[in-house]
Amino acid sequence: MRRLQRRYIYANLEKLDNLVFAYGIDQSDFVHGIKRLPANIVSLVGVDDDEHAVNAHTGLNVINEENEIRRYLLQSHPLPIKWLDYDEVGDLDFLTATEIAELLYLGHMNRPIRSPFNYKLRNHYVFLQQRNGGIKVYFYYISAFSHVLNAAIIRHTLAAYRGRRMFMRSLSVPRVPEAILKQLVKLMADGLFIYFDQAMVRQRQLLVPVHTELVNDDIEVFDPGRHEEMRCTHNVGTLAFNLSTGKWALRVQDKAAFEEKL
Repeated sequence: MRRLQRRYIYANLEKLDNLVFAYGIDQSDFVHGIKRLPANIVSLVGVDDDEHAVNAHTGLNVINEENEIRRYLLQSHPLPIKWLDYDEVGDLDFLTATEIAELLYLGHMNRPIRSPFNYKLRNHYVFLQQRNGGIKVYFYYISAFSHVLNAAIIRHTLAAYRGRRMFMRSLSVPRVPEAILKQLVKLMADGLFIYFDQAMVRQRQLLVPVHTELVNDDIEVFDPGRHEEMRCTHNVGTLAFNLSTGKWALRVQDKAAFEEKL
């Protein structure tokens, strides 16, 4: 399993469903990236009567308190977690048997039968952790993902800095400018890779290669191990962080890759 410990971000966007499949982005990035935590969440897998409350109508675990939601999303779990948010505590009680069955299907098959967004629940997210270490997240507003990506980049940048013995002092990493995030998000249709384990330091700048996939495979079957072995990606730019000034920059090497995809 060592191969799954590589330090990179992968993100692929399926625009039709506002679906992001990502690797190297975790629950902490989601919590620290979104502007507001969900008010309530319902688990789509498993039932643990001792740990969390159970909604009597659906038979599913629910968490309804902000601190408990934060703790649940940040802690480690032995099995992949899968959940969606909902607006009001009583919303689950209005679901039909068919709609409950659709939630169970979503948790089991990692895809919705119809839309991942239920008008009764007024949910903004469906979070599906995968066994290969990746996540699938449906965003009602896809713009929210750029904030999650920002949190992941900051976390990986700090890890890359701390992993170099030549640097002893602490480092403060600011947010990535919105303009750069928008450029990176453009690459997601082709499969965005940000390779922090290939980062170099030159002239007090941390330089991180940015790639896209040469062959854009099915979003459902991304295998981090295969990409590590085959390296079927194309270098399109470099994400640069100035260690002295704390400024971000994106150096574009393939302009065509950053053009909007129709």
